[in-house]
Amino acid sequence: MLTSNQEIPVKNKMDTGQLMKVSLMKEVIKPTRLHRHADYHELILLSNGSGYHEVDGQQLEVDAPVAYYLRPGQTHCWNFTALPKGFVILFKEEILIKQDVTLLFNLTTKIALQPGDTLFAIAELLYGEFKNGETDVLAYAAYVHLLISKLSRLACTEKPNFGRDTQVFQQFKRAVDVFFAEGKSLDYYAGELNITTAVLNQTCKKVVGKTPATIINERILLEAKLLLSATGKSVNEIAARLGFADSPHFIKFFKKSTNLTPGSYRELAK
Repeated sequence: MLTSNQEIPVKNKMDTGQLMKVSLMKEVIKPTRLHRHADYHELILLSNGSGYHEVDGQQLEVDAPVAYYLRPGQTHCWNFTALPKGFVILFKEEILIKQDVTLLFNLTTKIALQPGDTLFAIAELLYGEFKNGETDVLAYAAYVHLLISKLSRLACTEKPNFGRDTQVFQQFKRAVDVFFAEGKSLDYYAGELNITTAVLNQTCKKVVGKTPATIINERILLEAKLLLSATGKSVNEIAARLGFADSPHFIKFFKKSTNLTPGSYRELAK
């Protein structure tokens, strides 16, 4: 178990002398260990993906589309339950203008986005420039300034939604967290919440853009990953504990969700 910041590994994904790096988020679910980045900033724009993103000990839900900003030295790790898709943008302060430094200082770690947000189009263009070997630092600085400015405005205008739909959705999430292994049908949860399956389906789609079945499966997958990485239970035992008829059904479910077999995931998590 980690007991101090010094024991958390430092990863450097940038080459010596590199001021900017842009890549696609790897579309695979695999365990990532807690780590920190040394001397560069990181913007992650996710158009797809679910799960959790731990930043400095805080568990942030991944509810794409969403953006995350990591300052140099912050610790983080991912625990995805649905395949992520998006962009990872690394940059050093040398390419920033003074205004950007101030904006970043006040930027929140997580910023909600809308489907088809122009930020993804900007990131796509930036990725193309990087892949084509663009060397103009001023060009990169302009892209980063645009991204930071738009994220800053979005962060300032975010308003929490505490309406009836959100309350019902949170009740559903709490019920799933308790009954996910035994209750896999919409009828089960609709009955628990005293609403119809149609209302449950509409509520989930309105609040997070997902079906109730997707949310249930994501919770089952999260528990499966925990059992595989933190216990010595066999695949048969885990399948039974999670309510699957047999291990082949569980293996098929897990592989479809992660592109990995349970055994492969367990090896990576060691």
